[in-house]
This record gives sequence, structure tokens and C-alpha cells, in this order.
Amino acid sequence: MTEPQTWRVLGNADAHELVLAVDFDATGRAEGRFTDLAAGLAGLPFSIWETVPQEAGTGTVERWLEEVAADGRPVRAVFGFCVGGVYAGAIAQRVADRQSQAPALVLFDPEQSGPLTLYSQFHKVLDSMSTLLSDEETAEAAAEARRAHEQHTEMAPLGAELLDVYRRTAKPVFNRLELDEKRQAEFTAVFASFVGYLIAAAAIDPLPAWRGAVVVTSSSPTSGLNGSRGAGQDITVGRELRVDVPHVDLLRDPGVTRTVAELLGTETRG
Repeated sequence: MTEPQTWRVLGNADAHELVLAVDFDATGRAEGRFTDLAAGLAGLPFSIWETVPQEAGTGTVERWLEEVAADGRPVRAVFGFCVGGVYAGAIAQRVADRQSQAPALVLFDPEQSGPLTLYSQFHKVLDSMSTLLSDEETAEAAAEARRAHEQHTEMAPLGAELLDVYRRTAKPVFNRLELDEKRQAEFTAVFASFVGYLIAAAAIDPLPAWRGAVVVTSSSPTSGLNGSRGAGQDITVGRELRVDVPHVDLLRDPGVTRTVAELLGTETRG
């Protein structure tokens, strides 16, 4: 069986069914990963494939779907974490068109993408660099990002400007860590890819697909459907499961893992 290039196989590669998991997994993130969830699902009767971050500007959904179609196995479920829920909905709809039974759509704190998403995600990255920046450097980067957010209502120009702010801000951090030019370029490419991921997601309307989804909602007030409700938006989903788990731990909580196993008609061991 050919190893996929746009997906990462998380377990049980030769199983007869697939579960597709959509997320932008990057080194250093605080949130749990689908690798954590897969590790908790012992004895999988299906193979979990997780999306591999793509280069900014590529047709990510089409590339992901091409490899799923080429593999040929039925898809039991599609998972999505945060903005990955936008892509997961699109993928689930497309998969349903080509197989006899629609896959289950299971979303973990799903969020739509927009200018505020870009802006808030930049601040998460800035926070991760703050220990290696002076107070003045951090304040300057925050001010530049705020001006960009106030100036741009369109995703592409906002993303381009935030990427420029990132490059200027990260350069002294890279130098202090004594990273060579290749490693610096790799870190910058990851952030550029993430910006492209958020921009492309903003062009997808996920709400029709989400109406049939099972949504696992964390206890964090600004994440997922909690954040949408706080912003005055009431999103209709098929079924919502509220758990007393913070957003950061949603994919690695044992109780959530057991819930997912039950949703897919399987049992975990241990």
C-alpha cells in the first residue's frame, strides 16, 4: 500500500476503513493532538489519517481528497479540530458523494475562520516568542499587528501583513537561538502555511455540513461553539456533547477518547 504524502498515518495502517482527521499540527503547540487521541484508541478497527500541513496557497482539500480516493477504502468518520472543522465538513460532504454511507462528522471545538482568527492566532505565536523578546519588541509587534487588523478587513492582505510582522519579530529570536538560515526559513514557512490554511478556510461555508455533525465542546469560554455564542452567533449542529475539559486538553483527555470510541461503535482497552 502506497504511503500517503498529504496525510500522516497515525495507526493500524492496514485496516479496512479510514478515519480522517483535519488539524494544523505544528511543533511546539500547547493543544493536544490527534496523535494523542489515536494513542488512546487501542485496538483500532480503522486507520486514522491526519492531514499534513501544505504549502500556503495550494488546493489543500483537493490534494487531500485525491489521496483518499486513490486509496479506495471507505471512510468511517471525519474529525476536525478548531478551524480544521471547516475543512472536515467539506471533506465529509465530498466523501459522502462517492460512498454508499456518509461518514460520521465529529468536530472538536470547531471554529470558522476570519480576520479575528488570523489576528488572535498571530498573538498566540507572539506569546510563544515573548520570553526571547524584550518588552519593547513584544509591544512593537503587538502594535503592528493591531494596526494591520484595524486596517484590513480582507483575509489575504491581513495575512500578508501579519506574515511581514512575524518575519521582523522572529528574526532576533532566531538569532538569539543561533538558528541557521535553513532552520529560520523552515519556521517561517510553517507560519506562512498556517496563514494560508486560515485564509483558505475563510472561503468555505461549513455551516451546512455542521448541521449534521457531532460536536464536542470544551469548557473554555472563547473556544469553539462557546466562542461563537459569546460573539452572538448561534450555530446549529446535529448533536453537541459538552465536556468539562479545557480546549487545550480536548484531544488528549481519556474521557473524550472514550466518548469518541462510543461514537464510532468501538471500545478502548485499558
